Amino acid sequence: MQLILGHNQFIGISHISEEKSREKERQFSKVENIYRIVENASDLGYKNMIIETHPKMLEFINYYEKNQTFDMDFYLQVPYVQGYIQKVNEKGIQGFALDTIKQSGFIQTGHIALKGALGVLMQDYSSIAFSILKLEISPFTKVNIKAVMLHNVMTDLLLSLDAKDAFSDFISNIKKLGLNYGFVTLNFPLLAHRFQDWELTSPLVMTPVNPRGFDMNPSITIVSEALRQHKGDLIAMNILGGGAFPLQESKAFLDSFENIKYCVIGASSYNHLRENKEIFG
Repeated sequence: MQLILGHNQFIGISHISEEKSREKERQFSKVENIYRIVENASDLGYKNMIIETHPKMLEFINYYEKNQTFDMDFYLQVPYVQGYIQKVNEKGIQGFALDTIKQSGFIQTGHIALKGALGVLMQDYSSIAFSILKLEISPFTKVNIKAVMLHNVMTDLLLSLDAKDAFSDFISNIKKLGLNYGFVTLNFPLLAHRFQDWELTSPLVMTPVNPRGFDMNPSITIVSEALRQHKGDLIAMNILGGGAFPLQESKAFLDSFENIKYCVIGASSYNHLRENKEIFG
């Protein structure tokens, strides 16, 4: 099974406690500390890493590009939902949109403003959304992006709204950027059912898979059955429940799925990286 290095620990996300989150924020407050762990992972044989369009991850990517003492490929998760929510709360929808547009510079601003105006007139909100998404992705394309993955918050919201056109638009727009696409979901059976009905294909899905059913909705039994029937590539995430489940127990459960070839696992030290690699790699 191929290990993919997770990124939650680098941006202070912990499923266990707020104190753990603060501890990780302190540990990785300097980008050099993130780089060192990823470099250690590369030395141990990790070849891929999940990142999202978080400011801390952009700082890391810029540092990686400048120094690059190792090679790593990346799966990019979009959008940075928490950042969007925070900006909207602080500045409102209009303020958020203006700030995002300003980040593109003068030439692209004109392009986006025109597309935005046309989009409003035609009530075509996707043109605005994907112009903003393109800006979010752009700074990360300096490294090798294996796939752009739609964040589970957006995937699951759009699934609940039965929004086929939104998924079609995401797929076509990511393809236009010359990139592969994928989806992250906490409800894999619903995604599989909707995509079959819509006659859409997803070559790559990332979803929770673990022996205690953590974040496996609607149930571990239903998710497990749907996973075994899936024909595309699967990336298992939340395999340790944020560190709550033993490595050996999780490994045994994952091994029961012949079609799961990749799993995401976080680590914040060389010893953690090595232990994960010894058991899963």
